[in-house]
Amino acid sequence: MPVIEDDVILALDQVVLATDFSPSAVKATEYAEGLAKRFSSKLALAHVVDLSLATRADGAVVGFPLDALRKDGRENLDRLQYNLDADGVKVSSSMLEAHLPAAAIVEYAEGVKADLIVTGTNARQGLSKAILGSCAEGIIRHARCPVLTVGPQARVAPTGPLSFRTVLFGTDFSREAVQQARLALRFAQDSYAKLYLCHVLEKRAGVMDLLGDELRFQAELSRLVPQSAYDWCSREYVVESGTAAPHILQLAKRIDADLIVLGSKHSATWLTHLVEGTVGHVLRDAQCPVLTMHDL
Repeated sequence: MPVIEDDVILALDQVVLATDFSPSAVKATEYAEGLAKRFSSKLALAHVVDLSLATRADGAVVGFPLDALRKDGRENLDRLQYNLDADGVKVSSSMLEAHLPAAAIVEYAEGVKADLIVTGTNARQGLSKAILGSCAEGIIRHARCPVLTVGPQARVAPTGPLSFRTVLFGTDFSREAVQQARLALRFAQDSYAKLYLCHVLEKRAGVMDLLGDELRFQAELSRLVPQSAYDWCSREYVVESGTAAPHILQLAKRIDADLIVLGSKHSATWLTHLVEGTVGHVLRDAQCPVLTMHDL
């Protein structure tokens, strides 16, 4: 696996907040505001009127009146923009209309050249599987920039500029691992956070085989951190055996992580079926936001 050799300085000039004004979106707003203050970012608010839920007939039994959806969306968006502007955030807003909200958000983010999308999700447990909201899942799968998702169990963001002190990077060593590690390093470097790099062996093995695998994967994890980062990067390599999601969550709780970084490429073994995969489970139960990304 190649190592990271280039500069890892983080810049978030343009942040998009995808919001539906739900409780999870309110929590995501607090993180977006904190990041915007930290990086002096321009914050673009985006709300999508979901046309698949709308009807043009006021007396229709199914659906919501389109005019009411537009009116409520515009009022909520204006109120949110006013409050953020009053808090000193450079903010703009756009109300979109689409049958596929996730696709509209992704297209909008590309149009404004977003460095990051922030969104909330009501990930939940259903039929013994972790289920993400369809909009959050669509954004995570298809966004070309990193996505910060705030799940239902995530703690409330502290007030003021946001920095992360403990970053947990979980990797399955897919081909995008170097790019994903670079992102984790960028956030860690910004606030001189301690960085934990973790890999979970999901296949059972004998004791000797397991020990050999742990040593080998610890060496692979160490290769993800360039020597140029050694002076500032306090790091620890963790290799465990079992099911990925529970181990990542347990480690995050043990180290009091305030950011988890995971990959979101279709080829990633733990994202083959997102709604029942590692990312879905972590988002549902993590007490901090989860940052995902494609190969940049």
